[in-house]
Amino acid sequence: MQAVILAAGTGSRLKAVTGGKAKALLEVGGRPMILHQLEALADHGVGPVLVIVGYQADEVKDAIGDRAETLVNDRFDETNSLYSLWLARHWIKGPFVLLNCDLFFDPEILDQVLDEPGNVLAYDSTSSRGREQTKVAIKQRRVLDLGKDLPPSSARGESLGLLKFDEEGAKAIIRVADSLVRDAQENAWVIEATRAICSQVPIYGINVAGRAWTEIDFPYDLDVARREVWPVIYRGRWRKQVYWKRTRWVAAAALGFALATAGWATSTRVGPASINWETVPLSGGEMVRVERNGEAQRWWVVTPDSAVRGQVSGPTVVEVRLVRPSSTGDSLRYVVAITVDRDTTDWRAFTSTLDTTVHLRDAFLGDRDRIELTMPGGLHELRIALIAGHSRTMVARIRQPEQREEESSTD
Repeated sequence: MQAVILAAGTGSRLKAVTGGKAKALLEVGGRPMILHQLEALADHGVGPVLVIVGYQADEVKDAIGDRAETLVNDRFDETNSLYSLWLARHWIKGPFVLLNCDLFFDPEILDQVLDEPGNVLAYDSTSSRGREQTKVAIKQRRVLDLGKDLPPSSARGESLGLLKFDEEGAKAIIRVADSLVRDAQENAWVIEATRAICSQVPIYGINVAGRAWTEIDFPYDLDVARREVWPVIYRGRWRKQVYWKRTRWVAAAALGFALATAGWATSTRVGPASINWETVPLSGGEMVRVERNGEAQRWWVVTPDSAVRGQVSGPTVVEVRLVRPSSTGDSLRYVVAITVDRDTTDWRAFTSTLDTTVHLRDAFLGDRDRIELTMPGGLHELRIALIAGHSRTMVARIRQPEQREEESSTD
């Protein structure tokens, strides 16, 4: 399956933070955004890919290298995305994926789109109120209409700008794009062609609510991409890169892990009744006492500038709570990294809700989130870091089965 990425625009609304850099070259996670898209497509077996460039065409081409073909829209400053798609009409030979270069998304969304047969449009049912949002009207999964002018009351969500067309759909959108351009509507957006073919071929909506994504139009969107979406993407990439390490550990300690993790309790004794659990002393952060149900628990303060470390062995539970900026009931997100012996072992993105049963000085704490780990034999250094989040502070602790000296017995 082919793919077309529309990347000719100037991104004028972002100049305040980018200095005029092309959208496709905006860096997230240390790399131009266009490379994230190309990697996601390649990982899913989508290709060849054509990138329509325009503004800063040479710079974008240099960043792309041989990862994709390029086609230049020399009239990028007087046309819009429909014209860019029209330029690709002879290159498109059948089914293809279409996306805008300013879409930064969890690749799992692409999974959902590709798994669905026919013509598919990705939308998010939790977002449809903004004036700049491309809203989607859907009935029985079929897209009936879409556009920024669609009344929010009739919208089912916001279009991401990620679509898949089968052979019939590809012919239809190229035919409509050609008709609109020949009718002097070169300033139209791709959305107008998609809107026109809704009555000609069935387009089905795939709801990706809950997945991480953002369309980068304004400086705030770029911040969301870096602070919220990128940690989710990185976590997914990490899983692929270190899967072999985790499976090796699991194979080496499967029996012990199963015994240690069976029947977790929710009190400070977080395990089977026959096992006492203790808190491991940590270094690198301030130790504080958290009050819960009249009992004082030892936790350590973690910020993006100060990770904490502890010596561990065997089954281990890392517990974290976000220190919330207020007592509001809003859900807040944060990302935690776990490193064992200086090798990143796990990334976790959590959603924090207010927990009124715990108290820390005058601070508000979120609910407890837990990460269960196994360890190879021997003693290891475990590091806990706060990578990103709606707060710059969390508290953490490590729990392990209490180490007891073996008692001798006689028959």
